Order: sequence, then C-alpha cells, then structure tokens
Amino acid sequence: MNETVRLLKSHRTYRDFDSSFEISDEEVQTIIECAKQAPSWMNGQNYSIIEIEKELKEKIIEALPEQKQIASCSRFFIFVADLYRMSLACELNQTEFNPQDDIENLLITTLDLGLSAQNALVAAESLGYGTCFLGSVRLIAEKLIEWLQLPPYTFPIVGLCIGKPSVDMNIKPRLPMSTLFFKNQYNTKELKKDLLDYQSTMIEFAEARETLPWTEKFSRFYQKVYAPNNINLMQKQIILK
Repeated sequence: MNETVRLLKSHRTYRDFDSSFEISDEEVQTIIECAKQAPSWMNGQNYSIIEIEKELKEKIIEALPEQKQIASCSRFFIFVADLYRMSLACELNQTEFNPQDDIENLLITTLDLGLSAQNALVAAESLGYGTCFLGSVRLIAEKLIEWLQLPPYTFPIVGLCIGKPSVDMNIKPRLPMSTLFFKNQYNTKELKKDLLDYQSTMIEFAEARETLPWTEKFSRFYQKVYAPNNINLMQKQIILK
C-alpha cells in the first residue's frame, strides 16, 4: 500500500487536541497551498478560506459551546462559498452579474469548496495532525456573515479544526461497498439489509458519542430542518435568488 492510500484509509476525526501545541505558519502556508490546488469548475475557485484567530475564536466558541474542539485545536478555518469574485469579474468586463441558474451555481460553489477543504484536511493529516470538519458553523451563519465581514454572494459552509490530537481515535467503519459502489446502474436490491448490517457494525463499534442506531439517527435528523434560518439568509446573500 503506498503512503497516500495508507493516509486516506487511516482517516479518523479528532475532537480532543493539545491546546498548548502550535502549528507553524509555514505549515499553515503549505496546507492552504494544497487547498488552492484542488480541482475547480472552469478554474473559478469559488471559495475563500478564513483563518480564525484568538478574539474571534472566542466569540465562535461562545456561540457554539458544544464544539469544544474549536477551543483546543491549534488552527481553525472557515471555508466560505464565494461568488463575490465572479461579480467583480463581471464589473471588470462591464457586464451585470446575474447568474441564470441559481441551483447550479450553488452546486458549483459548494463542490469547489468541498474539494478544497478535503485537500486541506489531507495535507494537514500528511503532516501528522488531527482534523475535524464542523458543519455546525452553519447554525451561526448570520453571526459569521457579520463577524467575518462577508460580502454579497458569499456564505460560510464548513469549519476545519487542525491540531495535535490528545486522545487517540479508532478508525470508524464505513458503509459496505455494496451500498455505495455500483457498476452501470444503481442497485437497490439488498440495500435495506445491507444498511441494517452496517447498523449492527456501528453498534459493535460502540463510539461513545453515537447514542442512537445508525438508521434511527438519520430518520430523526430528516424530520426537521437543520438550520431553518439559512434559506432566507442565503437568499439575502444572493447565493440563491
């Protein structure tokens, strides 16, 4: 197994970091350079990365008190979906910025962002650090828009904690191949059975933070809207009209 494959297959999320440890500016530069090199639709690079430092970090910790990894990690970044630069490109060419397909543009920006964020995560892990993505930043999107002074056509999507782990974590089992890898067509034949088998695997894995069986956890999640204010907020930011 080559080193890249070994690294990817050994990924696990860390939520406990050594708060006294500092990642160097040089290593941060390397991580961001790797993030920038991710594939991007038409080379639009429709994302921005904002590092969060002490004073602002404390505000975010207060707003998201359950996310204790923000406090202990060495570096914390927020990845922002960004079409603002596209609006400037239109200005420079004396045309109106008027995206004709809002859903497609939302997909383009979030895909560009996701690829970049994953590159950053892999780069950090290759340097020996632990990582944790935080979708919960979207729960305080309105505050982040103000605190980060985000311009129109932008929206905070995910946070990334990077640091030196203080507690080891086991590699979490993933869904079996039969549930997500197909040839030529989607196969639903044994899917419910395979999901229940996976649920049994996760129960046996017994991660402390997992208090519900896998299928029940998601059946509950999809009974409600995760961040109900964000639809109107995204319309206000003009990611969607």
